[in-house]
Amino acid sequence: MTDVTLDEIVNEIDIAATPARVFQALVSAEQVPQWWGGKGGNQAYLCQKFESELRVGGKWRCSGITGSGGPFEVSGEYIDIDPPHKLSTTWIASWTGTAQTVVRWELTETNSGTHVVVRHSGLSRYPEIAQAYRGWPGMLRWLQALLEKHETAQQRFGT
Repeated sequence: MTDVTLDEIVNEIDIAATPARVFQALVSAEQVPQWWGGKGGNQAYLCQKFESELRVGGKWRCSGITGSGGPFEVSGEYIDIDPPHKLSTTWIASWTGTAQTVVRWELTETNSGTHVVVRHSGLSRYPEIAQAYRGWPGMLRWLQALLEKHETAQQRFGT
């Protein structure tokens, strides 16, 4: 499910895994490259390396390749950490220049696992790039695929 305002894109998904397991998949240098990437629709990229200094003010960085073989990078700083329920970071993507937005993950335990809400905000300051951030539903499905089916980004990307 996707909800879009002028400033924020909100996407939600239910994942059959505990909030602690989902949280780890979002911040672990070993796990992020396992789920972040694939081909399909307007998305084609593969995270090859994830670095994380998990503390408020700590930096994070994801780097990899696009479907055409070119490089991409997304980076930011942790601004709110409440494991395993919330995680907020700044977000700067190489394909949007120096535009800095905010991504907030909200994880709520359910009877069957975790309800995940991702909010990407600060888009009203950069209306020209807001369309570049419509890929969250795919990313959430990639996360779900790793946690529920052990399907990796490398399998989807064909490497």
